[in-house]
Amino acid sequence: MSTTPKILCIGNPLLDISTHVEMTIFEKYGLQLNNAILADEKHLPLYKEIIETGTVEYIPGGAAQNSARVCQWMLNTPHTVCYTGCVGKDANGKILADATAANGVLVRYQEDPVEPTGACAVLINKKERSLCTSLGAANKFNISHLQTDVMQSIIKGADFFYMVGYFLTVSPDSAMYLAKHAAEQNKAFIYGLAAPFLIQVPFFFERVSALLPYCDIVFSNESEAEVLGTKMGWGTDLKVIAEKLAQWEKVNSKRSRIVVFTQGADSTIVYDQGKISTYQPIKLDSDKIVDLNAAGDSFSGGFLAAYSLGKSIEKCCEAGHYAAMEIIQQNGCSFPSKRSFDLE
Repeated sequence: MSTTPKILCIGNPLLDISTHVEMTIFEKYGLQLNNAILADEKHLPLYKEIIETGTVEYIPGGAAQNSARVCQWMLNTPHTVCYTGCVGKDANGKILADATAANGVLVRYQEDPVEPTGACAVLINKKERSLCTSLGAANKFNISHLQTDVMQSIIKGADFFYMVGYFLTVSPDSAMYLAKHAAEQNKAFIYGLAAPFLIQVPFFFERVSALLPYCDIVFSNESEAEVLGTKMGWGTDLKVIAEKLAQWEKVNSKRSRIVVFTQGADSTIVYDQGKISTYQPIKLDSDKIVDLNAAGDSFSGGFLAAYSLGKSIEKCCEAGHYAAMEIIQQNGCSFPSKRSFDLE
C-alpha cells in the first residue's frame, strides 16, 4: 500500500442519496425531472423523508470526489489518491468517508461540528431523475485544514493536484495555495472548469481568472468551453477556444498547458504542444446507459490516472473514455467489479 499519495484531489464532498420515487414526491417539493437545483428551506425535509422509506442507495458524490474515486479505481493501488473537503460530524459524513475509503482513496476530510454533511437527493422515476443538492458542511472548508501537519505531509509528497471550479465558491484561498505550491515545485495542477455560472458571474470569474494562470491541464465540456470563449472574446469555435486557452497567461513556464474539451458522444478535442488532436469516445448502445451524471467526472478521473503514470495524451484520453463508458452504465458514480482497461 502506498504511504504517500501521488495525487491530491480537493472539492465539495457530497453524499448522493439515490432512490426511486413516485411523481407525488416531485409535486410535493416542486421538483422537475431532468433538472438539478440547490436546495432551499422547503426542500430540507426531503432528505429525511426519502431515507425513512428504507429503499435508498448511498453513493459518494461531488465532482472532484467522483474523479478521485474513478482515478483510484483505474490505478488500483490503494492510497495513490487522497481526497479532501469538508463534511459534518454526523452519520452521513461517516457513510461518505467509509464508502470513499472502501474504493482505496485516502480520505482526509475536514469536519465541521455544526453543519450537516452535504447531500444530494437523486430522485428517479422511470429512468429519469432530478437532483436536489444541499452543500451543508462542504461550504465550510477552511485553508487551516491544509496547514495541519497531516495535510502538509500529503501536499509535499503529492506530484499532481486536481480540483473542479465549484470549489472556488467555497475556499478560493485554499485553491490558490495549492496552485502556487504546484507551480513553485513544478508539479501538475489540473482543473475542471465546471458550471457556466462560474464564468458568467463576475464575482466568481475573478477567482477563475486568478487561478487559470496556474493550471497545467484544463478540462471542460463543450457548453462550458463555449461560455468561456464568449466571455474572453474568442468566439464559439471549440478548437479556437482550446488554442487560445492553452496559450493564455501561464505562471509555470516549464509546463505547457494542455486543454481538453469533451463533447459527450462526439470527439474529445485536445490542444497540446501547439497542435489540435481529436479522440473518439467508445460507442455504447443507448439502452446500456443508466446515468450520465458522472460522465465528465469519470473521464477526468481516467485521464488523470494515465497522466500520473506518464502516459501519452492519446493513452490518457483512451483511459478517460473507458472510465466514462463504464461508469455511465452504473447508477451514480459506482464501479463494475472488474476493470478491463490496461494502463500499461
